[in-house]
Amino acid sequence: MIVIASDSTASLTKQEARQLGAIYIPMTYSAGGVAYTESYAGSNGDFADLIAGEKDLHTSQPAIGAYERTFRTLRRAGFEVLCLTISSRLSGTYANAVRCAGDIPGVRVVDTRTTAIGLAFLIYEARRLIRDGYDLEQTARAIEACRDQVKTVFSVEDMTPLRRSGRLGPVRQSVGTILNIRPLLTCRDGAVVACGAARGRVEQRRGIIQAIPENANPIAVQYIRQKREAMALAAQIQEKCGTQATIRQLGPVLGIHLGVDVLGAMWFEPRPGEERRSMR
Repeated sequence: MIVIASDSTASLTKQEARQLGAIYIPMTYSAGGVAYTESYAGSNGDFADLIAGEKDLHTSQPAIGAYERTFRTLRRAGFEVLCLTISSRLSGTYANAVRCAGDIPGVRVVDTRTTAIGLAFLIYEARRLIRDGYDLEQTARAIEACRDQVKTVFSVEDMTPLRRSGRLGPVRQSVGTILNIRPLLTCRDGAVVACGAARGRVEQRRGIIQAIPENANPIAVQYIRQKREAMALAAQIQEKCGTQATIRQLGPVLGIHLGVDVLGAMWFEPRPGEERRSMR
């Protein structure tokens, strides 16, 4: 049997992880000098208020020791391990996992080139392939082949957290909320880059919706504090695509790097003639 391991940016609920046979190797973060461990989606308490007004914020990738303990424990129990990590251009998590897996047979690590619920999409896809009879290596190669079909467009109210985090590709320094202009951002080849700008929240939602093709499936709307805006965005997506979008709150680690006013969508974009996927 194959267990899927991932990091805690994947935005899975605890129930989803249990159903998928997936486990988290959690990231950690600190606010005001107090350390916390990131958990499953919906299980991180009132973190938005905690990090919103705090300047002393830090995040840490899972330690090498955590990966080694997890991999060895699962292998001793007779499981093979497929480890799907946050993009290597956003975190050193992938490098740590690869370093540990190199000494442990029966473990395969894949750089998903994404994060958040895009990573969850690939966990769902991996489990579907395993149920269809794919072995460990076949599943890993199939995920590598389809990872670039996971797309995202999102926007933030303030570029400061992204610039401070160092996770941002070249973006004009003037892009921000001056004159009510909000940047539109995407993840390209695993890195965050600018793809446009919008004036005001209505245009912001319109820019996100226009980027989503009508045959996209699954689709998810992601937010931290902008729940009302997220619900409005999901309703407009359903009107355009005929697909009900999952609404999911991002966790504290991504919140520290993106800011608590992030709003965006992620989707799986089928190739021509390819069947729609689903989160089930």
